[in-house]
Amino acid sequence: MKKGGERGLALMVVLWILALLGVMFGTFTFSMRTELAAASNFREEAMAYHLAEAGIYQAAAELINADQNVPPGMSGYDVVLARWRADPTAYQNVPLGPGNYWVTLADEEAKIAINAPMNPVNDAVLRRLLSNAGVTDERLLSTIVDSIQDWRDPDNFHRLNGAEDDYYLALPTPYRAKNADFDSIDELLLVKGMTPEILYGNIDSPQRQKELESTPPWERQLGPGEHLGIARSLTVFGTGKVNMKAASPDVLMALGLTAAETKAVLDRRALGQIGDLGALGALLTSISGGGRQGFEVVRAGQPGAAAPQQVMAGASTSSKTFYVESRGQVTGSRIISRIGAVLRNDGTPGRPKFSIRLWSLDPRQGA
Repeated sequence: MKKGGERGLALMVVLWILALLGVMFGTFTFSMRTELAAASNFREEAMAYHLAEAGIYQAAAELINADQNVPPGMSGYDVVLARWRADPTAYQNVPLGPGNYWVTLADEEAKIAINAPMNPVNDAVLRRLLSNAGVTDERLLSTIVDSIQDWRDPDNFHRLNGAEDDYYLALPTPYRAKNADFDSIDELLLVKGMTPEILYGNIDSPQRQKELESTPPWERQLGPGEHLGIARSLTVFGTGKVNMKAASPDVLMALGLTAAETKAVLDRRALGQIGDLGALGALLTSISGGGRQGFEVVRAGQPGAAAPQQVMAGASTSSKTFYVESRGQVTGSRIISRIGAVLRNDGTPGRPKFSIRLWSLDPRQGA
């Protein structure tokens, strides 16, 4: 009896040891599978990143070699003649090595430069932009515009409706006015009066968003509390001159064009009939002549249209700065890598001077 009991005990010990070894083996196997999967994901992520990087470099090569399309005497890049604009599919699903990349380019100088010189003309541009995007309260308009300029100016004296350190230091999370230019569009959220809804929009329905974006500003009917967002019309990388060949209707009207002038510019632009600033100036003058009676759409708080000469002072017909977003993916992989970059060519035809102003793995929102 004693002998049988010892054998039973030994058998149980052996079974326990086998069970323990089984658990250890299973844990080891699971750990190895996890490590292999992590290594595979890391490898695919690295490859996807380099594919996205290749897309950025293709865009850079396009901009460096842009002088192939530049007419004599032009110092900037004419986006109308750009291959990526004429045939965007050439930059989509491009095969390279183990995968593909997709590239989109946007003209940064087709937007309003938030760091443009502080003067009444540029204040009026911001007021028109905000008003057309849904800010109808005149006091709020003045607060945002004045506070934007107070945020940038070097002193600590606020404008009539603006804000300086005394306001910001009294907030629940205190901070000081920057007293310098904006480094990103997101920074506008720190400014008195600005909200995420005003900056990025608050249209919940994609269908409604698409409908509003496709409707000309002079026909757009925003509901109470609806904001289309102004971020897509602003840039911190612009030169202060707006490329009229690529600017959106919202930007054109913010510059001070009337509805009739904006429509005429868009129509002529589609036909390729705006070659230089001379042609643009002649077009604007021929429409409005010496007055604006019957042409102007003025919403609450807007300063109204600007004189053609004033519009022309802030206009250009070429660009040097572009936002590029590239997406890379290895064939068969679910991992996608995205890179956003701002590229600039300050050179002249035949002598490019190229620089990268932004390189981000998390591209900006509204570009």
